[in-house]
Formats: sequence, structure tokens, C-alpha cells
Amino acid sequence: MSATPTPPAMKWRPAREKIRGRSTPSRRLAQSLREQEVRGEKAIALAQAGIAVFVLALHAFGFRQGIPGFDSWLFLALAALIGSSAVRWWLASEEPLPERRLDALSVIDVGIVISLIWSYQFAFNHPAGGVLKAPAFLMLLLIVGVRALRFHPRPIVVAGIAAVAGWCTLVCGAVITDGVAAITDDYRQYLTSFHILPAAEAERLVALGALVLVLAVGTYSARRLLGRTAHLSDYGEALEAARQHLQESVHARWRAEAALAALDRREAELSEQNRLFNAALAKMSQGLCMFDQDQNLLVCNDRYIEMYGLSKDLAKRGTPFRKIIESRIEKGLYGVGDAAAYLEERLASAREAVHNTKLHELGDGRIIAITHEPMEGGGWVATHDDVTRLRRIEAKLSHMARHDALTDLPNRIQLRERMQQVLSGDAMEGRHLVVLVFEIDRFKEINETFGPSIGDALLQGVAQHLRRRLDGVDMMARVGGDEFVVLQVADEAAVAAAALVKRVHAVLGTSFDIDDQSLSITVSVGVAMGPADGDDGDELLKNADLALGRAKKDGPGNSRFFERGLDERMRARHKLEHDMRVALREGQFELYYQPQLNLARNEIAAFEALLRWNHPERGVISPSEFVALAEDTGFIVQLGDWALRQACEEASHWPRGLRVAVNLSVAQFRSGHVRQSVISALGASALSPDRLELEITESVLMQEGTEVAEVLGKLQELGIGIALDDFGTGFSSLSYLTRIRFDKIKIDKHFIRELRDEPNSALAVLRSVVALSKSLGITTVAEGIESKEQLQRVRAEGCTEAQGFYVGRPMAASGVPALLARRKRKPQRESRAS
Repeated sequence: MSATPTPPAMKWRPAREKIRGRSTPSRRLAQSLREQEVRGEKAIALAQAGIAVFVLALHAFGFRQGIPGFDSWLFLALAALIGSSAVRWWLASEEPLPERRLDALSVIDVGIVISLIWSYQFAFNHPAGGVLKAPAFLMLLLIVGVRALRFHPRPIVVAGIAAVAGWCTLVCGAVITDGVAAITDDYRQYLTSFHILPAAEAERLVALGALVLVLAVGTYSARRLLGRTAHLSDYGEALEAARQHLQESVHARWRAEAALAALDRREAELSEQNRLFNAALAKMSQGLCMFDQDQNLLVCNDRYIEMYGLSKDLAKRGTPFRKIIESRIEKGLYGVGDAAAYLEERLASAREAVHNTKLHELGDGRIIAITHEPMEGGGWVATHDDVTRLRRIEAKLSHMARHDALTDLPNRIQLRERMQQVLSGDAMEGRHLVVLVFEIDRFKEINETFGPSIGDALLQGVAQHLRRRLDGVDMMARVGGDEFVVLQVADEAAVAAAALVKRVHAVLGTSFDIDDQSLSITVSVGVAMGPADGDDGDELLKNADLALGRAKKDGPGNSRFFERGLDERMRARHKLEHDMRVALREGQFELYYQPQLNLARNEIAAFEALLRWNHPERGVISPSEFVALAEDTGFIVQLGDWALRQACEEASHWPRGLRVAVNLSVAQFRSGHVRQSVISALGASALSPDRLELEITESVLMQEGTEVAEVLGKLQELGIGIALDDFGTGFSSLSYLTRIRFDKIKIDKHFIRELRDEPNSALAVLRSVVALSKSLGITTVAEGIESKEQLQRVRAEGCTEAQGFYVGRPMAASGVPALLARRKRKPQRESRAS
């Protein structure tokens, strides 16, 4: 690439020599010349044939005045010329061209034309000298000139020499035949006279020779030019081919360099992969080994060596698998059993052709999971994973899944399994399963009073007492909260159940010392016996729970056995709960309103909203039948919200000044949304806050404490009235009056009813409540007024308002306007009667 460039003259010299014919023509030039010569010969044949056909047509058609009849000799000469042309066409198809035969054919063609010219004297009946006129000579020139179509001097020269010789022969023949005088008998033919004839014919011969020479030189020059053009074309193509070869070489070099770079990158990648593979192999938490089809070691990692304490010699490539197993046996790293059997089992597992995973417990207590993966062509790869810790965790998780986390007693899952096992066993024939369920009485109060930690410690203490002192039972379990279950299989179910109940009360009827606190507890017990009370574990537990619920209703420390009536009542309870939820969705609930009479003005001051259920099958259902159930199930929250919204909506259509009173339950306060629900109901109905009263019972204050007081205080700030319902039935009513600023106190109807039976004591209570309320500025409402006498008495004692059947029975919202209208038409009736 860095050599000195060749000068331009030196570069072009070989090309010039080729163009000048100093070297062998190229294949391209030879082929081009060959094709040109073939085309030229065929063109000569066609031209000659065309001349012959033209002359035939000239003699055959319409020139009868100047050309006499058709002569047979003339026809034969022209036919011979056409035949010669056909032969020439045929010879042109041969390869290579038969030059000598073509030369001979050219001579023959000239001879035919000379013969044709000589025959004119016979065809036209004129002297021999007539053939020397210009038309005959021009025809001879045409025969010679068409040879130039081949672009080669040879046929021109051959035909020209033959034409010169033939014309000389023709002239001599004409002079000999007619004589010079006959030829020059006319002045106009002066040029052909004896004196001018030699010169004239010499001029024709010279002209013919000059034509031949010019055509020969021209065709030779054209041939040289064609050759030079072909050489230049070849040289250009050679240069283009060289340039393409150079480009291909450059591209090949680039591809080679790119391939080398790719190989370098691939080598680097493989090197990096090998490094990462070795690092991964070294850092694997599992042991890995690979053996060939002859059970010889191919590779293993450090973890595999460490797991089995292999020496360096055993970890080398080519170590037989049998030696490695024997090394384990020598170190005692095999499970319980015969060493020979372990060796045989390991060797057999190596020959297995399927993927598998097996657990092996070693002599040191470790558990190894060996995963065997066969390879194509023989051999295998195995991973050895120490799953000892995992197995212990699984065992712990399994224990936790089947045991209570706090007491470590069996949980509900294990209890059900055991009950199913006992009930389905053959040993149960003639025997019974006693299922005892108990709960710690007032455990929630203990938890809230002393804290959850004390409650948890108490549950653990109960479990310890059961384990230590309640022997001979089949199982003890904790199934949730403070609920425990005891199972016992017995021949005499009733006797065994009664004895078991006594033992449980005796074991747990003691004090528990927890963090300097001495706690004495009682338990409520429910019992069910299988298969009499159920042949399924879940059914027995459900029935025992029903009995427990009945025992808890009877009071702390009670025990009850399951009865079929309990199940029926529970089914009815569940159906009522379902119907109650459907009723709210389908609009079966309705609010009734009971008036409250202002005793001073003797007019309606407010209405209390009371819930009614229009059941499609049972008719109107009293709140006493479903409100308690709604509170137990938590459905009272949804029901109470509906009642609050409905009451506010209907009261918004009453005359201004009339208030509506709505009861709130404990569950509504526990939900934490009382204030939001009240504000939402007022906003939706556009009812003024000072026309709404919220009634709560003492049970709400007893269970919810200061949180209720805070919520009530915020509602009072909005202008909403707060009333204490059923005053006097609780235990701490007076203390609540000092903590919460009530707007109204409703004296329980129990005291009003006792004004007749025990007038002194009931009247004393009434007077004291009224006096206390007046001193605190609180309105008093006497409930349960059912007679005129009761109404007069509470008015006389200073009660502010009265409510009861005598004042007005509960009515639908549509009856309120009618009541108000009647009261307006008869004002002051009760006042005049009094």
C-alpha cells in the first residue's frame, strides 16, 4: 500500500499496445468480431438476394418499352445469384467462418454479375459494346460495395480483384466482338471511341480499384476502431472489476476484523461467565456435584466438600462415587441402619434415570435433601441441601398451626381432627363422646380492669390447672378468647358428663395469683354428648355452645346440658336475624311516634320515635322481639342510622317547635360514628338541631365511660338535646348527673306504676327526682302515664312533661297531623277537667 505509484505513461502503455494490435485480442474482442462478421456475411447475403429480386422485378413488371421480354439467360443468372446468397447465409452459421469458401463464393458472385452484364446484348438485341454502359458498371460496383457490410477488408479485396479482372475481360470481349468502330459509331459515344476507349476504361478500372481500396481501408479502420473500443471497454471493465475486488477486499477485511472483535468479546464473555460460574459454585448454600457415566467425579463445590468433610484427594476429578460414600460411612455420616445397605442404596440411586429428591438423616442429626438430575449420555448432577433448620421450622409451624399460641393447648383444628377420629372409630360402639365447653365469667371486665397482660396470664393459668389436675380426659383445647373445650370418651354419658362438670368447677374454682393480684373466677359450662346430640364434631360443638349460652344467661357459674329446644330457638333466632336484614333492605321497618305532653301548657311538646317491623308473614313485630337481637349481632348500628335519618326527615314536616326524640344504642357509640350520623341526618332533612333529642340509657354510660360523655358534649354544642332514658333503673344515675349535663330526664314507668301499689316510697322517689332535676335545671318526663289520676299526680308533683297511653298511643307518621289538629280544636280540655 505504501509503494511508489506507477507513472501514468507506464500504466497506459500496455493498453495502447493492445489497441494497436501488438498483442492477442481479448476474448471479448474476438467474440464481438466473430458476431459482427456473422451478421455482416448474412447482411451481404440478404443484400445480394435483394439486388437479384429487384432486377427480376424490374424485368418482370411494366418497363416493357425500355426492356424487351424476359430472357431465360437473365433469369438463370439472377437465380444463381439468389442461390449464391443462400449458400453464403448457410456458411455464415458455421464456426469459425469458412473464409476460403466465402472468398470463392465472392468470386462466383462477381462472375455471375459479369455473366449477367454480358447477357444483356442477347436480351436486348444490341451490340456487345452496349454492355459497357454505366448501368451495368454500377451493378458491378453494388456487388463489390455490399462486402463492406462485414466490416472486414478481405471480402472487399477479393470481390474487387475479381470485379477488375472480370470487367477487363468484358471490355476486351466487346471490342473483339464488335470492333472499335462499332463501339464508337456515335458522337455521343465519343468517350468510348478507339481513341478515348483505353482512357475511359482505364478510368473505370481505376475508379473500381479506388472504390475497392477505399472500402478496404475504411473497413480496416472501422475494424481497428472497434477493436480499440473493445479494448477500452475491456480495460474499463477490468478497472471496475479491480475496484469491486478492492472494495470486497476492504469489506472482507472489515468483516474479518469484526469477527475477530466478536471472538474477543465472546472470549471475554465466556471468561466472565466462567468467573461468575465459579463464584456461584463457591457461594452456593447447597452442595453440588457432577459425576460421569462411569460414576467418577467431574466437579464439586466447596459446600459439598464441607458438608461431608471430604479430603482433597477425594475431591479431585475422577474420584469414584463409591469411595466418597465409603468415606461418609467411615465418618458415621449415614442414617440409622446397616452401613452396607446405605452404600447399596446410594449406588443404586446414582443409576436412576429419572429426576428425584430424597431426604437422608445423617448420624449427626442433620437432614440432607438430595436432588438427583440425570444427564444425557449418562452421569448425573446432584444438589445436597441441609434442610435441618427448615424441617425444624416446619415442625414448629405445624405445631403452631395445631396448637394455641398462648396456652399451647390444642386449637380448633386439632380438636376437630380428634373429634372426627373418635366419632368415626370402631371403638365408639356402645360408647359416647362428652363435649364440654366453658368460658370464664366476666373475663372481659377482668381484661379491661387489669389489662390484657393479666388476662393472658389468667388464660395460661387456667390451661396449666387443666393439664395438672384434670387427668383422664381425652383432650383439652382452647378454641378462642376465654373459651375452652374438654373431650372425654365414656360408657355412661350422663354420669361421666356430670362428673366432668363438677371436676371442671372444682379445678378452676380457686384463686389465681398473677402479678400480686389474686383473681377468683367462675366458669359457665355447656355440655353436649355424641352421638345423641350429634354425630358430627361441628354439630356437637355448636350444640355445646348453645348450652353454654343458656348457662351464661342463667348467671355466672352455671352449667347446662344441650336440649333440642335450644337448637330450635337458635334456628329461629338465626332466621329472625336474616329476616331483619332483608326487612331493612326492602323497607319493612316503620317509625311510630308517641306524643309527650307539656303539663304546664297542656300541649304536645315532642314525639318519641319508636321502631316497628311490618313482617310480611308475622305481621307487626314489637321492638322487644328484635332490638336485643339487633344489638347482639351489631345490626343495630345500621338500623339505628336508618331510624335517625327517617325520624329527622318526617319531623321536618311538623310545625315549628315540635321536637322528635330518637333512641341511641351502645353499639352505635362503639362504632365511633354517632356524631357523623347525627350531622348527616340533620343535613339531609334540613331539620334544626334544637328540634332533635337523643335518648340514651344508663347502660350506655356504664359500658362506654368517658368517650360517650365527650360525644354527647359535642352534640350539645350543636344545639341537640340529650335525654337520660329509664332513669332510676341503674346503679349510678346520680353520679352521671354530675358528669354529664342532661337536658331531660325520663322517669321510668316502674315508679309511676308503683304510685298506686306503694304510694309512699314511689312518691318519695318521684319527689326527690323532680327536686333534683329542678335544682339542676333539667326537664323531667314521667313515662307510663296510663290514667287520669297518674297524669294529675305527676303534674301536681311538678313534672315538666308526661308520656304514656293516656297522653297518646304510638302512631304512624301520617297520624301526627290529625292528632295535632284535634288538640288544636279542643284546647285546654285536660286543664278544665282537672
